[in-house]
Amino acid sequence: MLIDNKLALLSATAQVMGTTPEAIIGKRKTFAEALARQIVMTLWAEGHSLQASCEIVGRTHHTAAFYARRKIHERLQYCEATRERMKMILKKYSEIILEPFEKNQ
Repeated sequence: MLIDNKLALLSATAQVMGTTPEAIIGKRKTFAEALARQIVMTLWAEGHSLQASCEIVGRTHHTAAFYARRKIHERLQYCEATRERMKMILKKYSEIILEPFEKNQ
């Protein structure tokens, strides 16, 4: 799935992770916010540059996205909760993207 809507990705991630888009973009480093930030960068980096992945969450250097992708891919191997969160985020993202089309029917 190509993820190309920044606001929808931030919104879906915030809803699943129990935080706000502003908190994901912010500077706080609580576990939930940091994990949400890493997930956003990882998902965005699948179809965009590492630099663009950093900019979506207010970071400036592409190494932040590199580190985030590495951490999330490691977590996906051993953490069932992270795998479930990723599935839920992708499902929620799809729902947000398709919502305008479903309203017209």
